[in-house]
Amino acid sequence: MKFPVAGKTLLAALTTALVLTFATAMPVSQVQAAETEQAEKRSEKTKKRRVRRAQTLRPQIFKKLDAARALADEKKYTEALEELQALEKRKRNSYEKAMTHNMYAYVYFNQENYDAAISAYEKVVGFKKIPESLEQGTLYSLAKLQLMQERYAEALTPLNQWFELVEKPGAEAHILRAQIYFQLEQFQQALPDVKAAIAQVKAQGNNPRENWLMLERAVYYQNKDFNNLARCLQDLATLYPKSQYWVQLAAVYSELGQPLKELSALEAAHEQGLLNKENELVNLAQALLAQEVPYKAANILAEGMKSEQIEVNARNLSLLGDAWMIAKEYDNAIKVMSQAARMSGKGKDFYKLAQIHTERQEWTLALNNVDAALQDSDFNKQADAQILRGLVLFNLDNLADAQGAFEAAAEFKSSEKMAAQWLAYIEGERKRREYMAGTL
Repeated sequence: MKFPVAGKTLLAALTTALVLTFATAMPVSQVQAAETEQAEKRSEKTKKRRVRRAQTLRPQIFKKLDAARALADEKKYTEALEELQALEKRKRNSYEKAMTHNMYAYVYFNQENYDAAISAYEKVVGFKKIPESLEQGTLYSLAKLQLMQERYAEALTPLNQWFELVEKPGAEAHILRAQIYFQLEQFQQALPDVKAAIAQVKAQGNNPRENWLMLERAVYYQNKDFNNLARCLQDLATLYPKSQYWVQLAAVYSELGQPLKELSALEAAHEQGLLNKENELVNLAQALLAQEVPYKAANILAEGMKSEQIEVNARNLSLLGDAWMIAKEYDNAIKVMSQAARMSGKGKDFYKLAQIHTERQEWTLALNNVDAALQDSDFNKQADAQILRGLVLFNLDNLADAQGAFEAAAEFKSSEKMAAQWLAYIEGERKRREYMAGTL
């Protein structure tokens, strides 16, 4: 049982979100306003921490930074960097220096020079006297940039620092950290963040995103937690109906030894028209046969072949023949199994055909097919076939050849006892006939 890993899919989604975040970066004035608003909304817990002495961003410094941003937005990156380099020559406080490096990061990101952007952000958080809001935003952006570069261990450090600063991390942040833990193959550590993110959105009356549930699914699978994996797949199949989720749910139920639930999952998918692949339809038919629902299994296989969703080959025809035979639809069974035997030339298919003819007491046809089965050197039911051949010959009133078949069957340990019983019965029947003929 294998599932596609959610890692790359979610990474792509997070990368897209990061690009959008940078592409719509706020002007410096709005950054200041946001910082003021966040400061006003600090919780009691935050207030109890030592308050940082705020430094100011002087108007002339703000003007230079805003000019650099405008140049970057016009894709004039060289001019933007020159503006920032000129600013480096001026005397600035820690906050102004941090904001300068923050703007460097913005320009570098838009240039797709991610290593330089990472270096600039690292310089921002290197300053001690910066507003907490700036530190938080920088740490979060730094973590996402490292994730974009697939440097998962490096991404985890600033993200964990961010979690320590934020009182109520959002669901997106929990998913981001869970994704990093997953990529580091620290699956147990990934689980609490996945659960926290999903619990948050559910508490808000919303459905968790599909790729979040996919990550949860991957974590449970890696942790071999099949009970919770089944619950997660139920959510995926219900909220985002796709054949893969129903099929995977059925596979998990099979792993848990719950065949009825396995069948229910496959039937639910089939009723929604989600099973379109050959293996999916064949698995459903086999599950139905396992639960002794042969007629429905046969119809699914027959319809699949008619619609060309299931290939008409010896293997599939043999399974369809089994289904018709168990359903006691012998006419259909003979037609299909005859075709399977012709296509495969295998003893097992001729043997099944012989069994069907035996059920219908068509002894000559049964004999022809059991003889054909015994001609296959790879046929692994020689003992059973000899017993069947003896039974057919007995009903054809050919006691001598029937005796030979049962003697051949007696050579096999698995059929030795039954063969001995038949041989004793034949000997008794021969004596009875001789007595009736007056020869004794």
